[in-house]
Formats: sequence, structure tokens, C-alpha cells
Amino acid sequence: MGVWIKLFLSCLFILSAIFLWRLTDSPVTSIIVFNIVIIYFALWSNFSIIYKITTKLKFSFVFSITYVLTAGVGNAIADNVPISRIEYMTQYASNIVILLAPVIISSFYNIIFLKKNSTWLRAAIYSSMAVMLSVPTTLGIVLTVIGMVVVAGVKHQLSWMTIKKLFLTLVVILSLSSVFIFPFLQQRTANNWANLPNNPDLFGADFNTFFNRLFGLGDALSLTIIIFTVWLVLSKKFNSTYKFLGISYLASLLFLYSNLFPWYLVNPALSGALQMTYRWNFLPALFGSLYVAFAVNDLIKVKKSVLPIVYLSLLYLAFNAMMLNTFAKKFHLDGFNNLTNQLILPTKENIRTDGLFNVNNSSVQIMLENPDLALDDYRATGQTKKFKNVYIDSLVKFDEKTYIDKTSVDGNNFYIRDIPNKISKVQAPITYLEGFVAFDEKGKKLPVYKDADGFVSISPRGAKSIRLEYHKTLLHQASILTFVFSWIVLVVFWIIYIWKDYIHADTVNSRTGI
Repeated sequence: MGVWIKLFLSCLFILSAIFLWRLTDSPVTSIIVFNIVIIYFALWSNFSIIYKITTKLKFSFVFSITYVLTAGVGNAIADNVPISRIEYMTQYASNIVILLAPVIISSFYNIIFLKKNSTWLRAAIYSSMAVMLSVPTTLGIVLTVIGMVVVAGVKHQLSWMTIKKLFLTLVVILSLSSVFIFPFLQQRTANNWANLPNNPDLFGADFNTFFNRLFGLGDALSLTIIIFTVWLVLSKKFNSTYKFLGISYLASLLFLYSNLFPWYLVNPALSGALQMTYRWNFLPALFGSLYVAFAVNDLIKVKKSVLPIVYLSLLYLAFNAMMLNTFAKKFHLDGFNNLTNQLILPTKENIRTDGLFNVNNSSVQIMLENPDLALDDYRATGQTKKFKNVYIDSLVKFDEKTYIDKTSVDGNNFYIRDIPNKISKVQAPITYLEGFVAFDEKGKKLPVYKDADGFVSISPRGAKSIRLEYHKTLLHQASILTFVFSWIVLVVFWIIYIWKDYIHADTVNSRTGI
């Protein structure tokens, strides 16, 4: 898994956080600063796309602030940590994608149903970022877009021009994310990885969790929708738009968190790709935020103060009722109950169960030096549970007999030493990937293949030691070139666009004397 993450998972946003970490030598500070940047970027992105489609300033502002403050997902939906508090590192990349989901969906909606092509490039850029950040969450966005295409086709609203624009968008998405998606597909088809992690089902929570959060005032979005529904009915402004959005909001919650949908039918195919249903929590958040935005837009005509009231209420619930109380329950805070605020070092149990431990340079270093602390049961298909120890203890097999202390690492090279005579097969404690190359002590290349257990195996041919290296495949190298070229073209296109816009504005000002 470590080789896979290092070589293929191109989370470009998260690399920025790592750079801040290196620059400040403070993991906590770097994450806080990075979160602030991501939150403001998400606010601007969501506001920008909605305003471009609707040209309604207040509507766009209310939607973006509501969505970012209430689209809750965490280590479990029951915790209801708002998406803008993305401290749950196990879901970090997914949370960023959920923040940006409305941009992608709205851009495609504009193309498919409104017949406007002005957002195709935005759809391509944000979709490529989503693909490189989180496959499970992006899968939900892809299925949503496919659903929109199917609906448009059934209603005979899908023109040939729209199909061509969608195809062009897909090509650009593949180009901008080629450094990840093509090597990923190559490696996914070259081995027999299991669906990871190996969850028994897809449910993120029972539906009663929704009521618990609602009555505990922990679900700001649902609470706001209920209040606005009563207000709209009393004001006689409750129309078909609210009925559709309200039903869609409730249906999406039931779809994700109840037995209404037969998840067991798709569990074998999706348990690895989706993992848990709360990764698609952008669906109810999107419908609910639209509901609130429409309501504020209508009710502000009755009472002008509704906008600041809603804004301040959402801020209060998000920053106090959800974030601070959740942290007080789940994490040690400096100055909070100092009598029990002792340094608790990370262990395998409290990491895997979200137990209490301080986050500082010392505890983070422990996790870096002991990556097996949070090691889940990642095994190739068909492997038994005992194979987990093969990864953790770096066990080597010589002709099916297990040995310890036979491996070492020097830089990017993996070494297997003290190989007995007349051995026909050496099994390395590494999951097979295309691109592994093995050499003996004289530098002679040795045959490498995937064995029945899914591990890298080598035919030693009399070698006493083996050096295992990873070389990027030709497809991987081509993907890197395509990725770099595509982003360079995009940046050049953006500079030309800005320059032309500047020249046009300067010309207009000169003619009008402004």
C-alpha cells in the first residue's frame, strides 16, 4: 500500500499541506492554515458557479455558505462534524471533494439541461481534481452526472451539440488527471487486490441517527429546512420548487442511510469503491442548501433581516454546537479539563477507534515511525487473515517456507538477502504492481511475476541476494507527460484569456473616457 500511495495517488492539494508542514515544522498549524485556504476556495468556487448560472447575488451567497457550513461528514455520519472542519484525516481527501461537488454537478447541469457551454472547462478542471483526490466520492458525482444524462435523454433534451461538449469535457478530464487515472487502471487490472477496506456492508449509519442529530440541534441543515418550511407555509410561499427540493432532500437521506434502497444488491461491487455511504453525503447537502437559498431569496422580501439571521445562526451551530462540542467529547484540548489532559501516545487501538490522544509533533512522529499503527486488513483477494502479518513483519518466503529478518530497505530499493541454495521461488512481502524489477548481486535481471497469493515473487536463479526496484511503466511515463502538457496548455489558455479580457476592458475605457 505504501508503494501504491507514494507512486500513484496524486493528491496535489494535500501535497501543499505537506509543504506547509515542512516549512513550519508544525503539523497542527499547517493543517489549520490549509483548512482555511480550502474552505475559502470552496466558498468562492460554489458561489462563482451558482452566480454564473443564476446571476443572483444573494441566492448564490446563501447557497455557498449554507453548503460549506452544513455538508457534514466525518469518520462516521453520527459525529456530524461539518465539512468545513476537515480534521478527520482518514476522510481528508473525500471531504475536500465533497466541498467541491456542487461546482462539478452544477457545471454539468448547465451543459446538459440549460444548453449553455460556458461551464465545460470548469467542469473538467474540478472533475480532474476530484478524481485525483478521492475515487469513492468522485464515483458518486460521476453516477449523478450519468443520471442527469439519462434523464435528459429520456426527455429528448440531449442534443448532438451537448453530446459533443460532454465528450470534449471527458477528454479534458482524462488529460488533466492522466497522471493518476491511467496508472491506476493499469495497476487495478494487473493484480487481484481486494475491495479495500473489506467492509461487511455499505451503510454509514442507521436512519435513527438523523433524528438523534436533529433533536440534539446537531443537524443545522435539517433544522433550518424545517423552520423555513413552516415559515413558507404560513407566508403562502410554499410552491412546487420547495416540494421537489424537500422530497429530494428526504429521499437522498433515506437512500444513503436507510433500508429503502437494496444496498445488498450492489454491495459486492461497491463495498470497495464506495466503502461507506456517507461519502456521498453531498446529495442531501446539495438539495438542502438549494432549499435554504430559495427560501431566503423569497422570505427576504417579507423580512429583510432573514439573511443575517440565517447566516449568524448557521455560523453559531457550525462552530459551537457541532465543532467545539464534538472536539470537547473526542479530543483533549489545552485548557479544557487540564486535570486529565495528559499526553496520551498514539496506539493501534486509539488510532483505529478515534480514541483520545494529543496531536503534536511528538505524537505525529510516533505515527510516522510506526506506520503499522493504523494498518487495516488490506489483503489481496483470496488471502487469509494470516497474510496481514506478512506485510507488518516483512516476512519472506523461500519455496513456501517463511523467514524473518531477511529484508532491508536502502532508499527506494528493497533487498532480500541470505537466500538458500537451490531455491526456485522467493516471495516478497509486497503486493504485486506492474513495474517491479529484480536484480541479483551481480546486477543481472531476474524474472518477476505475481504469484497465486497476489505477492511479488522472483525466480532467484542461484542468487544469494535480490534487489527489488520499481520502474515506472511506459503508460505511467506517458501519463506524466500528458498531465504536464495538459496543465501547461490550460495555464497558457488562462493567461491569454485574462490578457484578452484586460485589453478589451482597456479599449472600452479608452473609448468611453473612463
